[in-house]
Amino acid sequence: MLKDDFQREVFSHRHKMYRFAMSFLKNEEEAKDIVQEVLMKLWETKNELSEIKNLEAWCMTLTRNKSLDALKRSGKRLNDRLDVHHEPAHSTSDTPLDIVAEKESIANVKKLADKLPEKQKTAFTLREIQGYSYLEICDIMSISMSQCKVNIFRARNTLKEELTKQYSYE
Repeated sequence: MLKDDFQREVFSHRHKMYRFAMSFLKNEEEAKDIVQEVLMKLWETKNELSEIKNLEAWCMTLTRNKSLDALKRSGKRLNDRLDVHHEPAHSTSDTPLDIVAEKESIANVKKLADKLPEKQKTAFTLREIQGYSYLEICDIMSISMSQCKVNIFRARNTLKEELTKQYSYE
């Protein structure tokens, strides 16, 4: 694989890899180091990358594995928060109260998602936040399609139940 091909097919995923590493590590420098390690490993094996059918999923899998290894080495537990850095889209007719209420709702969902089991949280984040397909999630997490669907289903149900409890006015 040539340098231009590597940049187009692998390096272009670095931002997704960084966000994914941040969801585990909660430390910018550590996440950057993980992405750099993964990119270096991929560069070293660039001649074998043509054998991989889904390069983006492979990049994400390596990022997940390196992140989990870093957590184990540091003695930290995988009790991560769902940490997504995006702002919701607001229309010009939204009042400041609407904007604050929406931000509080998003923060509440993130807090509830933090309590999900690791596999459910990872699958939910990849699907609902990152926008990956079920097949890509299966590749990234090295799980079957049925396990993927079950994890996402359970995560959604748990969040729905918790939100229903919080917002019921009985």
